[in-house]
Amino acid sequence: MLRMFIHQIPSFIPSFFPRFTWSKAADRQIYLTFDDGPTPEITDFVLECLAEYNAKATFFCIGKNVVDNTAIIRRIQSAGHSIGNHTMNHSNAWKMDFTSFIEDVKKCEDVFVQQQIKSIGFRPPYGRITRKMYREMDDIILWSVLTGDYNASLKSDEILEAVIPLLKPGAIVVMHDSVKAFPHLQVILPAILAYCKEHNLVLSAL
Repeated sequence: MLRMFIHQIPSFIPSFFPRFTWSKAADRQIYLTFDDGPTPEITDFVLECLAEYNAKATFFCIGKNVVDNTAIIRRIQSAGHSIGNHTMNHSNAWKMDFTSFIEDVKKCEDVFVQQQIKSIGFRPPYGRITRKMYREMDDIILWSVLTGDYNASLKSDEILEAVIPLLKPGAIVVMHDSVKAFPHLQVILPAILAYCKEHNLVLSAL
């Protein structure tokens, strides 16, 4: 029996924030995204799984992790995946003033420039957004499907039971290449990739 966890963003939420990207118009494309990396071994596992299925994805990276793991960043780039800004320090927009939050976003962007990384946009940690962010920030990419791979109270088979029916063209799906998420990730990612291949869904980078 599924525990109470909202895996699909309710449709009324994107209607309140239409400037943000929640999903995309697509014929057969699905967009897998990975937050909080790069993380040694775990991001490598993700890249190996994606390569096995010739799939492309998007990695929303924390700036301090980029600094510490440049070799993994090069591997992400050379494989043709996209990279986005996830703040320098995984900052929570609800727990700091907007000026400080923007400074942390810019610090990550500065790291991207130094590392010759082209950002495809910004995803706020925890998906926490504010009215000021909506008014003043561009290229904010959220999601339509949240796997909950970071949630230890869920079971991997429960996640798959809930998420597989939501894998429809245009969906933006969130997973995490983090230590916390890895117990679930190593189970659900191969299953999601296999499902998409079986149903002729194209896994693309944003």
